Amino acid sequence: MFYRFSVDDNIRFLQDLTEGEYSSVFEHPYLKMYKDLHEKYGTKIQLNLFYTMNGFDLSMMTDKYKKEWQENSHWLRFSFHSRSDGPPFPYRDSDYDEVYRDCRDVHREVRRFAGEECLSYFITVHYCQASPEAIRALRDCGIRGIVGLFKEAECYGRKRDGASMTFEYDKELGMYLFCNDIILNLYPLSMVEGLLSRDDHKDFTEVMIHEQYYYPDYFAHVPDFEKIVEAAIRYLTEKGRKSIWLEELVEM
Repeated sequence: MFYRFSVDDNIRFLQDLTEGEYSSVFEHPYLKMYKDLHEKYGTKIQLNLFYTMNGFDLSMMTDKYKKEWQENSHWLRFSFHSRSDGPPFPYRDSDYDEVYRDCRDVHREVRRFAGEECLSYFITVHYCQASPEAIRALRDCGIRGIVGLFKEAECYGRKRDGASMTFEYDKELGMYLFCNDIILNLYPLSMVEGLLSRDDHKDFTEVMIHEQYYYPDYFAHVPDFEKIVEAAIRYLTEKGRKSIWLEELVEM
């Protein structure tokens, strides 16, 4: 019995670390929250990255924390998500070159400021849609698996029974496919345990949230962000689930 916790749309905390005065990445409250959860529950955290937002891009990210990222790579890792937040469904109709460039750019910068050991090749594409050419480009960048909203929609040109899905290998896509079970920022704290209980029968649960909802100045800020994340992780832990990377899951 396992779970994976990931966070989409990340970049703001990296801009803060670059522009602010921090002696440790875990002085940033967003990262301190995840470190506290890791220490309490053993949770591994994957942060899915944008390349650019609000005039900042990953090429501007300081590398002064590289050693610290590497020392914590056993529980904290990064992956490609999208070049930027907009437009919606950025890769649904994309050609090969665009997606290869975007994924390559994120990978290059993560290797520079954090190191190869901090990079995951199992990703969630922004809006969970990608053209066949986009999938080919991702595969050529080393991506081995993608997460989709298979409970709600067709993703990546595929339909799956997300209600019972753990993961599947799609030979035509050349990718492992995983189903996201819950997007935590869509629900109030009071609903979290009940929603997660619907998947108690599954061997694996995929749980995620989005970075921007953490910040009070975001228009859709979730004041209970930290409580919601901890409630989910606590529930999964109490149900006997172990936090795991998707890399570990497919290699069992």
